[in-house]
Amino acid sequence: MYEVIIDTLLGMLFRKSSNRDEEFTAKKEKFVNGKLSIIRCPFCKWSPKESSRWDCWDCDYPEYFYAGCGTQWNTFETQGVCPTCSYKWKWTSCLQCGGWAKHEDWYVSDYGTE
Repeated sequence: MYEVIIDTLLGMLFRKSSNRDEEFTAKKEKFVNGKLSIIRCPFCKWSPKESSRWDCWDCDYPEYFYAGCGTQWNTFETQGVCPTCSYKWKWTSCLQCGGWAKHEDWYVSDYGTE
């Protein structure tokens, strides 16, 4: 039993991050409200990788949330819900341009238009 756990942990530890990012890129196409969507910043069109991380911290504008727990995670793996404190973030900041947009606005359902 412990061998399986150790093998799994070692496999996760020594996997190339680019492979994980490629896997996440493939998963970034999701069904949201019954439509196929991709994830990207509504302002600069940057798309996050699996390795992209957001923080659950106290936040003034635009979220006005003051009970951050300090967790770091990929917000798109949970559709904006912190896996530790279960707070559902309404806004997501872009790690590329720094702009804030409503979380649901990151899911684009039409590839050809905005």
